[in-house]
Amino acid sequence: MNEGDFFTRHSTKPKADDRESPESEGVSEKGVALAKRRAREILESLEQSENGTIMFLGGTSDLVRTKSTALIYGNEIQSIVSEQMRNDILVFVPKDLENIEGYSNKLAYLVKQIITNPEKKMVIDFPLFIKEFSFVGDFATEEGKWTQYTREMLRRCGDDNEKFLRNWFDNQGIIGDLRGPNPKEIAEKQLAGLNRLRVFAEKYISGRPLIIGSVGHSWSLDALAVYLANKGNVTADAFDKMKAKMIGETEMIKLTQKNGKQVLQYGEVFIPLEEE
Repeated sequence: MNEGDFFTRHSTKPKADDRESPESEGVSEKGVALAKRRAREILESLEQSENGTIMFLGGTSDLVRTKSTALIYGNEIQSIVSEQMRNDILVFVPKDLENIEGYSNKLAYLVKQIITNPEKKMVIDFPLFIKEFSFVGDFATEEGKWTQYTREMLRRCGDDNEKFLRNWFDNQGIIGDLRGPNPKEIAEKQLAGLNRLRVFAEKYISGRPLIIGSVGHSWSLDALAVYLANKGNVTADAFDKMKAKMIGETEMIKLTQKNGKQVLQYGEVFIPLEEE
């Protein structure tokens, strides 16, 4: 995971007292407001980067709330940049390319913008489904239902997602004869998906600083955070040592610098990755 790259969890799902946003499928009205606030933090991160940096908000799972969350980020950043009448940052979202026919033509247009604006920072927000970020085959079936392992874990944990997380780290995906996902393998899948996205972007963004942003799910992203903070070990003890809690909606996992040292941002917690 490159420094500056980040994941966020998707925003809030609709509930009885928080209806689905008419503009953002799978995200509640309060969830839209939450994602807009996170967009400001994402923009601040870009502002601190060097001139010419490209931020590609490109990775989501197959669940629509992840794509909707990514689009809220891009649209809000575009709105802020427009309101401030800035010309040092260019933002491209799908609606900007609606009149360009064909995937290859859209791609060619974006590449031209990159080449002709070498000093400007850019946000390119085009969410792509990354199979490694999917719950299917790990926590859920292809029919969209929980696997036997996930159902049993939720039953034992009283549908408490944070208890599920810790118990998953504790049993490593094995309950008797039931086999679920291994936490370390899930973490490595997140990294593999992120790397695949970077390889794709670098084919078209040559010689420019590149930040990859993705939107995923709790449990998977929590496993990634523990993996990064504990040299590849994903256990309940390692999670407890971090004094963290399960990542909340739109919260971020990111490698960054603090006081000249690399740290892992995991939600509201900052964890040094270099020994004192």
